[in-house]
Amino acid sequence: MKSRCRGIAAATTLMFAAVLASCGQSSAVRTIPLEGPLLLRMAPPEGQVSRYAYSMETSIESPMMPSTGGPLVTMAWQQIQTILSADDEVIRVRGAVDSASTTMGLPMPGMDDMLPDLSGMSFTVDMDPRGSVLQVVESQGVPEDAGVTVETMLQGAGHSVLPEEEVSPGDSWLVETPIELPMGTGGTMSMDMEFTYTFVSLADGLATLSFEGPMDMDMDFQGMAMSGAGTLSGTLVVDLVEGRNVSQTSRQSMEMSVAGTSMTVNTTTTLELMPDS
Repeated sequence: MKSRCRGIAAATTLMFAAVLASCGQSSAVRTIPLEGPLLLRMAPPEGQVSRYAYSMETSIESPMMPSTGGPLVTMAWQQIQTILSADDEVIRVRGAVDSASTTMGLPMPGMDDMLPDLSGMSFTVDMDPRGSVLQVVESQGVPEDAGVTVETMLQGAGHSVLPEEEVSPGDSWLVETPIELPMGTGGTMSMDMEFTYTFVSLADGLATLSFEGPMDMDMDFQGMAMSGAGTLSGTLVVDLVEGRNVSQTSRQSMEMSVAGTSMTVNTTTTLELMPDS
């Protein structure tokens, strides 16, 4: 069960990466005619505050587990993101989780103690204009039993999502995202992901990006080996005028093999920008 807990924590990497890598574009970009190529770069205004609602549902298909008729685990939380400073090279962002909840689809004694409570967690990071996390400046409230740190949770955000060159709707680019997570004493989990991002459309200042690609995972936890392969796909919608992410959805499906038993793990994530209060 603890290995599954850490797998869920690893999946949050993609959520944090999505939010941090889609904060916005520079004022110079907004002056370019919408039908022309755009140099997608991040330059949100200093002091901007955004509240996001996240949810993540995980279901497992396996002959060894009873059907729940729905997700096995549902995690939801709200995060406030504040732009502390921004220039042409470095953007400093502070994120804080102010509420979180976990719902189990089946009674699983002791599972609540194994799942990390993210409430009250906060972190400050420096990013570059293409969306790569350069460093974690500080973090607070990370559960000690979560098995990961802010640095490991944000590994997926350490790789540029935005393209190096100008792009027009219909253009695509490749992003390779290897992730290494600790799994207890001497244990590790590695994931290799290669996503194709596509600039789908631009309308009323909203840019829609899609992504899809294969994922491969290998895990060693207290002598138990697990491997998996699957795919992840989704969309991002970015407000180029306000310089922030509006929404994100993704679906991950992994075929897992452990101790001679196979299972399918499906994870769906959503992110929504909440209205200003």
